[in-house]
Amino acid sequence: MGDEAGVPGVSVNVVDELRRMADSLSVGSRLPTVRDLVARYGVSQHLVQQALQALRAEGVVATHVGRGTFVGPRAPLSARATARQVLTLLHHSQYERGDLIAQTIHQRLTAEGHTSVVLTYSDAEHAMAMLRDGPRYDSCILQPRTSVIPVRLLALLREISNNVIVENRALDQIDVDAISNDPSVLARLVLEHLTRLGHRRIAWIVEDRPDYFYERLGRLFEAYRLWNGLSQAEAPLVFSPSRSGHHGYVDLAGTLDALFHGDAGQRPTAAVLLTFETGARILEAFGKAGLAIPGDVSVIRIGTPDIESEHLGRLAVAGRPSRQAAETVLKRLAWRWENPGAAYGTVYDSPVLELHGSTGGA
Repeated sequence: MGDEAGVPGVSVNVVDELRRMADSLSVGSRLPTVRDLVARYGVSQHLVQQALQALRAEGVVATHVGRGTFVGPRAPLSARATARQVLTLLHHSQYERGDLIAQTIHQRLTAEGHTSVVLTYSDAEHAMAMLRDGPRYDSCILQPRTSVIPVRLLALLREISNNVIVENRALDQIDVDAISNDPSVLARLVLEHLTRLGHRRIAWIVEDRPDYFYERLGRLFEAYRLWNGLSQAEAPLVFSPSRSGHHGYVDLAGTLDALFHGDAGQRPTAAVLLTFETGARILEAFGKAGLAIPGDVSVIRIGTPDIESEHLGRLAVAGRPSRQAAETVLKRLAWRWENPGAAYGTVYDSPVLELHGSTGGA
């Protein structure tokens, strides 16, 4: 299927994008119109129609004349009749997105007739002591969330199960599967949207915490800046201090003051926020800095589109919906059961961009 691009060096595979969208929705849900999909992905109407035709042939979607295109019935999680034993191990970090993913996985596994065990841990050593003398599992799903993954924990999970999937991490060349957001597609979605609106002076404000994904996105933004011949002053990459022991910025309003109240010719016209901060605190910080959204500055946050507290229906948000992330884990799990000897690797799950009126022309 053909690709088109609006930012140099990045392309969109429309079939894959629409397949992921369908996977994130429940059976019978209506997909956006062709016109909306053209606007969302920045491709031609012909490409969108070709992609929908391909997915209709696969049975992923069904089109009803005069009504629209709808998600078709999903195949069972596993074609085999054998019930599986699956352990989902969660770090205790407060993380609404992670809770939604774990709940969806548990519900789907149970509905398919598998045995699903969900355990939460705060101390990895204690968890390992409990698991070491426990039962074996067909599969283990690890959700480390924002915590460090002890190598010993991965080794133990491989001992007590046939395979391991790590959600929200990129892990290659070790004998586990992993599911991660796709940073290159995420950067493309954000930058393509803002550059279409005429923005060049874009600030990326990154919560300064040990997070490989935020670091990778920051470096992709640097590549964009260099490609377009922009200086650090024109398109600043700022690592703003994170609250110790908590998620969120120490002083986002102060960071915004420094960025937006300088020389008018150098001020950013758009800001991208990479943070675990709540939508309410983000809006409060922009108000405290005296910045109207989108009148003074267009704003996009990196987060989870289907979590209301992250955007409050007012902030554009780019990221993977929690339901989509859960479906990707379940698909990999089913694939691994059918392909036990296949090579391990990371599945990069493409994000989406949901607009809520916080972006406008430069």
